[in-house]
Amino acid sequence: MGIKQLFLFVLSIGIVSKLDAQAKGASPILSSKSSTLNSSTYAVVIGISDYQNPSIPDLRYADKDAEVFANYLRSNAGGRLDEDHLKVLINQQATMAQFANALDWLWEVCKEGDQAIIYFSGHGDVEKKSLTQPGFLLCWDSPAHVYMAGGAFALPMLQEVISTLSIQNKAKVVVITDACHSGVLAGSSVGGAHATASNLAKQYANEVKIMSCQPNEYSIEGEQWGGGRGAFSFHLVEGLYGFADSNNDQLVTLQEMGRYLEDHVTNEVVPISQVPMIIGNRTERLATVDSELLSSIKSGKGNQYQLFSSIDSKGIEEEVLKGLDSSILVMYQHFKSALKNKTLLEPKNDCADFYYEQLIKVAELDRLHSTMRRNYAAVLQDESQQVMNNWIGMDIKQMSLSVKSRVNKYGVYPRYLERAIELLGSNHYMYKSLQSRKYFFEGYLSNLSNRNANKVEGQKAMALFDLSLQWQSDLPHVYWQKSLIYGYCYLQLDSAIFYARKAMELQPSWLLPCYTTAVLFSRIPKSIDNAVPFLEEAVSIDSNSVMVWQAYGDYWNLKNEFVKAEQCYKKAILADSIQSVPYLNISSLYQKLNRYDDAELMINKALTLDSTQPEVYGNYGLLLKKMKRFAESEIILKKSLKLDPLQSNVWGTLGLVYAILNQYEDAEMAFDRAIKNDSRNLNAQINMVCLLSIQKKKIKAFEYLNEAFKNGFHDYNGLQEDPDLSYLRSLPEWDALIAKYFPEKMK
Repeated sequence: MGIKQLFLFVLSIGIVSKLDAQAKGASPILSSKSSTLNSSTYAVVIGISDYQNPSIPDLRYADKDAEVFANYLRSNAGGRLDEDHLKVLINQQATMAQFANALDWLWEVCKEGDQAIIYFSGHGDVEKKSLTQPGFLLCWDSPAHVYMAGGAFALPMLQEVISTLSIQNKAKVVVITDACHSGVLAGSSVGGAHATASNLAKQYANEVKIMSCQPNEYSIEGEQWGGGRGAFSFHLVEGLYGFADSNNDQLVTLQEMGRYLEDHVTNEVVPISQVPMIIGNRTERLATVDSELLSSIKSGKGNQYQLFSSIDSKGIEEEVLKGLDSSILVMYQHFKSALKNKTLLEPKNDCADFYYEQLIKVAELDRLHSTMRRNYAAVLQDESQQVMNNWIGMDIKQMSLSVKSRVNKYGVYPRYLERAIELLGSNHYMYKSLQSRKYFFEGYLSNLSNRNANKVEGQKAMALFDLSLQWQSDLPHVYWQKSLIYGYCYLQLDSAIFYARKAMELQPSWLLPCYTTAVLFSRIPKSIDNAVPFLEEAVSIDSNSVMVWQAYGDYWNLKNEFVKAEQCYKKAILADSIQSVPYLNISSLYQKLNRYDDAELMINKALTLDSTQPEVYGNYGLLLKKMKRFAESEIILKKSLKLDPLQSNVWGTLGLVYAILNQYEDAEMAFDRAIKNDSRNLNAQINMVCLLSIQKKKIKAFEYLNEAFKNGFHDYNGLQEDPDLSYLRSLPEWDALIAKYFPEKMK
């Protein structure tokens, strides 16, 4: 049998109150009996205290624990690891993609006999107890809910990492976890952190595991340990330096480490219960003690900042680049700059992909090729993950983006993800997830462009979503989008509810499907009251959501309950007074109530907060029309359409302005654009009918009127009273259409 590698996976997942460790003395960590003179040590150290999503409770010392551990590895006692052997990801650096990237790096650089270390300090959680959801490690960009959406590292992926290292790479895997802590997370109601810790305690292969506490306990942190560290982390590092060497044989074994942690951690956190766990071969050697250094520390002569200081090293990159042709060096720097600036696929001859394809052919850079590939693949994933997270968090800025802005921003994501897939290959553990997200974004963009609710286009988007589910059947975003297609495109409301509920079953606390279903029903006059249960549920999920109170205000507005509508819109403003959308909505209400001065005040407030939103200008143009300031209205409406030319309602308003100004040709053009952008814009269709009637263009007028009836227009009294339609009402074709669509009126 071949010599085995020793792989140390240190996880400090979530901490309740962590504190700092003194430096101890031992020779390079994991100096196993199976090590060889030619072996190397590689490490990935991750610490996350400050999570991107404000709904994920921040930890106090997780990042400090990781930094102390990394500095230990950089010291003489820990092996003097340089930047080519040690990757440190702290807080915002520790995204899901970068975590996966780091694991890939270990897979590639570790050879038989090497030592590999991973230290993860952060949250662990599970959203629901099931065999298919054993838990997640929450990376910096994890959403607060719906971990399957990405940003969280699923334990099955960890299992694959450990199994591959243990079986394929013949690695000895040691997993050290600080996996259970207090704090309200998505899975708190089902004991998510405890369930994750319990699942982490299971052996995946032949690895050894050291856990900070029992699965039903919490890990403690506080200032009494090193001025601010976790009790477990503090004593773990002490033990590795040699404090755990109970028989003074200059070795620290797993058995000794377990006894040391239990004696010190358990006793020091009383009356709270925290009993560390060890699983695996108790005779496994973890460290060799440096007696002189340990003695110096015990006597107080050692300086922990010196012991933990970084070392200078030229590194592989500098070594490889030294002496290369200047043109290669310039291109390499261009590649790194392109990654930093996220200039990935365009412009064609000045982007990361262009430079990567050139550099990958340079034999002298062979030692850097794998790092370049991993880093490139990670950056390709990061931005789309942020967007998916923002949907989970109902980010109002993202939710308020115009269709044009969303197409411009998200349109490149399928290409990004496809390129990441090509770089990582089909055997990579993220392959299925990336495929699923690629097809999701393709379906999303297809659905987004379907302004006319065309069923054929809807079927194209649905087919892409089905492909997404073939790769990952539990991606909740897909079911959310399917709900929208069934609701707006197919008008199958029962199916819309079914798929919205399916998305919410995957994560009950996800607000977005609940919100969009409420909005759907609010826009259907005959079904408007079906919005109420979803609005009430949305409020129960997040009573401080700007979007929810806006939707509630829209509901009451459409019900002509204007006082209640105003109250809801004001609640939205109180929830977030620096967003433009709530001011836009209350301005619309004031317009409806003929409170034009108040409406203009609110809309100017919206423009002050955000002058880039086309909807704000469109609303302002409508207000100016009502105030009979037609020249100003035309200017503002055109500005709105310049920002987003696909706004059907704005084209309709512009058509009315032109009609009032007797610019009939321009008005006809504007109404036509409105109808082409949204074939169900009944206002634009009827206004076109009126315009054509005034001009006595009866054939086209009756064509548009017939389409309006087919699309659901049913205001019989309005048709009979509108003076612009007097010409059409005098014709026999009128009576025929009325008899067809309003037979009860002909009796």
